[in-house]
Amino acid sequence: MATVTISDVWKYYGKTVAVKELNLEIRNNEFMCILGPSGCGKSSTLRMLAGLEFISSGEIYFDDVRVNDLPPRDRDIAMVFENYALYPHKTVYENMATR
Repeated sequence: MATVTISDVWKYYGKTVAVKELNLEIRNNEFMCILGPSGCGKSSTLRMLAGLEFISSGEIYFDDVRVNDLPPRDRDIAMVFENYALYPHKTVYENMATR
């Protein structure tokens, strides 16, 4: 496990702000849930942590390693959504492969 630090993270889709100035520290062995209404940035935040979305600004660290530019396969992290797959029409490999 590792401590996850999210520092001043923003995510824009065009001019739309999906995540605004997010600051969060999840310590080693802590359990964290992200809850909120539709459109509040939950999935965007998880996708940025996993490396599936680029961060518009800010930094994400796993322990002391800045992971902003690490591809998903090098982050050693996983996530689970309500549905069993990000894209049901793709294989597990295709869902997790880099762009």
